[in-house]
Amino acid sequence: MSLSDSKARMMSSHRDLMNAWHRVSEAWHDDTARHFRERSIEPIERSLRSAMNALDAMEDTLRRVRSECGDDAP
Repeated sequence: MSLSDSKARMMSSHRDLMNAWHRVSEAWHDDTARHFRERSIEPIERSLRSAMNALDAMEDTLRRVRSECGDDAP
C-alpha cells in the first residue's frame, strides 16, 4: 500500500467518524457527550492530523529521494 493510499484511507475513516459523531451529537447534548467529545473524538482528530502531516512529510521526502536518485516511479 502506498503512502497516498494510506492517507486516503485515513481521510475516509476520519470523514466517516465525523459524520457518525455529527449524527449522534445532534441528539446527545449532556455532560457525558461533552466528555466523550473531549476525551475521545478530539484526541482522535489531533492524532489523525499528526499522522496526515507525517504522511505528507514522508511523501515529500520520498519524492525528493526519487528525484535525486533518478527514479521517476510513483
